[in-house]
Amino acid sequence: MCAMGRTFIILAAVLASQPAWADSFRDFLIAYRCEVVNRLEQIYLTGDRSKDRDRFMAVTVPNHPHGYVQCMFHDNATALYCEASSGYWYDKADKPRTFRQPAQTLSALERLGFDMDDSKSNFRRELTLSTPPDFNAAADFILRALHDGYGARYDTRLKFNAPFARKTPSTCVPVS
Repeated sequence: MCAMGRTFIILAAVLASQPAWADSFRDFLIAYRCEVVNRLEQIYLTGDRSKDRDRFMAVTVPNHPHGYVQCMFHDNATALYCEASSGYWYDKADKPRTFRQPAQTLSALERLGFDMDDSKSNFRRELTLSTPPDFNAAADFILRALHDGYGARYDTRLKFNAPFARKTPSTCVPVS
C-alpha cells in the first residue's frame, strides 16, 4: 500500500474515533454563539434594574415538547440565574404532572451542574459572573444545555424571548 493510502486510512480512523457530538456542538456554536452573546450583552448593558423581571433571555427548541433554557441577571448583574426545563410547567398547576424529561436530558443537565430537583419547578443553576462578564462562557453553557439536553443542532431554528434584546446585530461573526 502506498504512503498516501496509509495516510488516508489513518485519517479515516482518527475521524471515526471522534465523538459525533464534537462536530455537532462546534457547528451549533458557529450557528448560535454570536446571537446568544449579543443578547446577553444587551441585557447586561440595560443596567441594574433588579426589580425589572424583563432582564432575561429564554431560548426554546422548537418541536421539543418542553425544551428551553432561560437565564436572568441578578445581584447587581454579578450572577446569572438559569433554568432548564424539567417539564414541571408542562401541565397547569392544579393538574397532575404528565410530562417528565427523558433520562438522556436529565443526564446531560446533571453533568452541567443543574440542581435536578424538579418537584416544584425547573432545574436550576446559578453562574457567578467574572468582571467583566465572560459572555462567551455563559453563551456556551446555555448552548451546551440546549444541544446536549434537548437535542438542538446547527440547523435547529431556535426561538428567542429577550425583551431587552429583541434582535442581534447583523454583524455577528461566526465562531472560528
